[in-house]
Amino acid sequence: MPDHRSYQDPFYGWTVPKAISLCVQTLKECSSLPFKAIQELISMSEDQILNEKSSSSSSLEVLMKFSKDYSISIEQLIIIFNGFVQVLRLALKPPAAFLKPDIFKDDLRDLKFSEQIIEAFHNILFGTKHDQLYHVIQDRDRPCLPLLKSFDWNLDVTLTTASLLRCIEPLLFFQFRTNDNRVLTFEVPIKRFNELRYNTALLLKEMEEIDSKQTLKLLET
Repeated sequence: MPDHRSYQDPFYGWTVPKAISLCVQTLKECSSLPFKAIQELISMSEDQILNEKSSSSSSLEVLMKFSKDYSISIEQLIIIFNGFVQVLRLALKPPAAFLKPDIFKDDLRDLKFSEQIIEAFHNILFGTKHDQLYHVIQDRDRPCLPLLKSFDWNLDVTLTTASLLRCIEPLLFFQFRTNDNRVLTFEVPIKRFNELRYNTALLLKEMEEIDSKQTLKLLET
């Protein structure tokens, strides 16, 4: 079997994010932090993804408790916690079908996480809340653009003389109404509109060709 890296990038990209590299380094420095506490930090990172606003205050309380119990600075615990959150965010960013359990574990090994931590992340990403986590991330990262409320158009033909011998090039008027109560109006000559139709159809055709090639490439691998 070929190495998965020959056809798929690591979930975190080719450059290790600074938050993750600092997390791994700080974990090595905090040898007094037991795995039970690390596991709770990983669970907290999951809660942070699912309910970002309400979990912030409770997370800080836990970090302060750990700092006192295990004689570790609050700054170091924050670095570890932020790194865990970043791992989950990056792992959930691609479509769910692209992230395979074995490949995910290999990527975490490359980052120098311990096997216990790798298993804890695996249980979260491929556990009972798998679909919920993806749904939250996809909704949060989706651009919040106004939605189209209504669309109207009109063809305007202006005659140049009363004898109807000739007419100016017809214009298409478009009016968009969005759900934030904005009204956008513009006009386009028929010739330009036909060019737009042609170029849009050409672009859609090229996108379909690219998509079919990518699908074939994935099937081959």
